[in-house]
Amino acid sequence: MTMFADPKYETAKLFLNQIVMSVFGLVTVMATTASVPLTIICAVLGIGLYVFLIYNMMWEIGAKDRIKADAGRYEYSAFKPMKMALIAGIPNFAAGALCLLSLIPGAVTGSIANVAAIICKLLWGHFLGLVKLIGMLENPFVWLFVACFAVLIVVLGYNAGYRGISLIPALHRSKKDKE
Repeated sequence: MTMFADPKYETAKLFLNQIVMSVFGLVTVMATTASVPLTIICAVLGIGLYVFLIYNMMWEIGAKDRIKADAGRYEYSAFKPMKMALIAGIPNFAAGALCLLSLIPGAVTGSIANVAAIICKLLWGHFLGLVKLIGMLENPFVWLFVACFAVLIVVLGYNAGYRGISLIPALHRSKKDKE
């Protein structure tokens, strides 16, 4: 039995989805900076869409792994989604950790932290509107929290799919169920 198939494609797709949603978030934040209510709506919709895409993608992977496990071709690994999320999140955690250098006084650490903060804002553009609205834009810990949130969504989505639990049952029905 193999532990699990090579998850490189899914891991790359996780990071690609994040980049696409980041561009979407950056565009909406730049377009709605003049109106706070519109910024709130776009921030909530951007984060909601990101969570939906990632959760749904991981739900499908978990459901496929369940089919393989029932057929005896796969052995369940609780760490598979965690590994995928952490590998896809390496740039996020690295930039978030470099943001923490702003806590150390000094010109070099401050400039490194400023560059890392810009990278975090580019990587997590879909969270930028919300972070800006709650006044946490200068907090170095917020980007690590957002990266951990993304890992949580990946793990929850995979495990829900593996166990057949669906938040939106109409979305996860088979073709036989629809007929």
